[in-house]
Amino acid sequence: MKKAFVFDFDDTLAFTDACVLVVRPRSGGHVCKSSRCERLTPAEFNRYKLQSGEHFDFSEFNNPEYVLNGSPTKLVELAKQVYSEGHDLFILTARCDSIANAIQEFLSLFGIKATAVHCVGDHGSDIAKSKRKVLLTIMESYDKIYFYDDDAANVKAAQEIGIKSYKV
Repeated sequence: MKKAFVFDFDDTLAFTDACVLVVRPRSGGHVCKSSRCERLTPAEFNRYKLQSGEHFDFSEFNNPEYVLNGSPTKLVELAKQVYSEGHDLFILTARCDSIANAIQEFLSLFGIKATAVHCVGDHGSDIAKSKRKVLLTIMESYDKIYFYDDDAANVKAAQEIGIKSYKV
């Protein structure tokens, strides 16, 4: 039986200091002086609803230093184990493609090499839908897939297509 293990990155395999910035207009319609009006962790971002005039700034998630300076979560041990057993390991993250090499470098610190790093942050704002598309592609080559993510919407989207999924 051919198995694949798919992990989200932020708050699943690693904790980083990268935040999503919420930029909002000042009174009179001007954008605030500092683009760091409010900082959201990945978990806070998953629940945040933009207000009128606000927009997200994901620039910190495009900086490889935030990845390389990240701290491993307890799931890194599981990733190490399944990798050492010879199973294929994938990363499926809402980050942009420009950060894939930094994620591979982070994993290498723990003796892990991902079969592929799929970044869906460049594919629009419906991350759960984008992750689901990637999972459907992975399903074509594997008998069993295990998916780990910290966002309930992503886990639900994976469960709807028959993937064994875990919210962490």
